[in-house]
Amino acid sequence: MQGETIIPYVLGIDSGGTKYLVRAAALDGTVLAEYKGPSCSHYRFPYSEAARRIEANLTACLSLFGGKKEDCRAIVCGTTGYDSPEDGANLQRLYTDCKGFDCPILCMNDVELAFRIACGQMGVIILAGTGSICYGKNIAGDSLRVGGWPCTIFGDEGSGRYVDALALRHYSRWMDGCRPDSIFIERIREKTGIITRKKLMDYAVQMASMEHDAPGLGAIVNEAVEAGDPYARDILMDAAKCLFELTRETIQKLGMDQAEDLPVGVWGSVLMCSRIVRETLFRLLKTAYPAVRPCIPEKNAAQGAVEIALELVQKEMK
Repeated sequence: MQGETIIPYVLGIDSGGTKYLVRAAALDGTVLAEYKGPSCSHYRFPYSEAARRIEANLTACLSLFGGKKEDCRAIVCGTTGYDSPEDGANLQRLYTDCKGFDCPILCMNDVELAFRIACGQMGVIILAGTGSICYGKNIAGDSLRVGGWPCTIFGDEGSGRYVDALALRHYSRWMDGCRPDSIFIERIREKTGIITRKKLMDYAVQMASMEHDAPGLGAIVNEAVEAGDPYARDILMDAAKCLFELTRETIQKLGMDQAEDLPVGVWGSVLMCSRIVRETLFRLLKTAYPAVRPCIPEKNAAQGAVEIALELVQKEMK
């Protein structure tokens, strides 16, 4: 249409297990809009539903600044569930099938995106959000990921799902009469609405399904620790030790245990929102590897994806 303004832009996406954050930026880096929508996990939803959710989230973001699909110059998505070449092909297809976009599209595991943001070219990143995974790259360029397996085979250790399960295990012991009444117990009951053994049993069965929405008890556990609850503290200490093991195995396998400078980044809600978990993890790491240098990211994953998308545009223009 004559007189219509063309706004070239890129999209940076952080696609997690519980949320989908998409940021649009002009080619000079100016943020045009940001939209937070529901998860689009291809493990949680059938292909058609994941595709519908992606389309809805992207459309909602574009509507915030009047963006047109045909004006998009690049899309970069850091996503959970990129665990194999088959996953990569499936995720790439989910985005290339989005009608109206005709631009370079890059999907990567969310931990690799976090690594670029927090560490740069060398080091280790430990991610603990809904799930958990560790990724590292040594000075020679060798890379490795450790963890990221489903909780049904005792993976996702130290993650939000892991903390949820331990909190509900504590609640089950209270139902057995083996734990005392506490504010911690009361807050779990308020959050979940579980008041009978039958409801807890049914809830535990539902938790095994990928479609199940996590109860999100991390904040309650943190509050209980700050109030001095020893059981809550044990839960977070347990999570920190699990994350330490994932990081230790990554460091050892990549031969970085003798490095003179070892950047270790942290990512995800468990590590960023829990002072206890973060400080305990770094204390364990510094004891084992004095060269560890904590790297706390100063930007979110969507912004990191935006910057990579802008780099793709620059390459296309050369």
